[in-house]
Amino acid sequence: MGIVAVSSLKDAYYILCRQYGESCARTSIKKLTELLTIAPIGAEECDLSLHGNEPDFEDGLIRACAELNDVDFILTRDARAFARSKVRAVTCAEYLEIAGW
Repeated sequence: MGIVAVSSLKDAYYILCRQYGESCARTSIKKLTELLTIAPIGAEECDLSLHGNEPDFEDGLIRACAELNDVDFILTRDARAFARSKVRAVTCAEYLEIAGW
């Protein structure tokens, strides 16, 4: 099962909209929401991020969301940002190797 933080959907929408336009962005996000479980980010995640050791608040939110939802991996382009997380951070290519794809 895949989980995505709601804030990551916002980021993906922004990038897709700039690159491919509004219609494509909405269609793509809709497909993602059908494939993935959406994890909310609320006060607990914010508190954990504020008291975490990530240099970036947004990375802290993702780490907190991953830890609170007992996920196995954080998929990221910057695994070093999550070096102190309880959840293993890997690139998409690394994950595909781990999964045997």
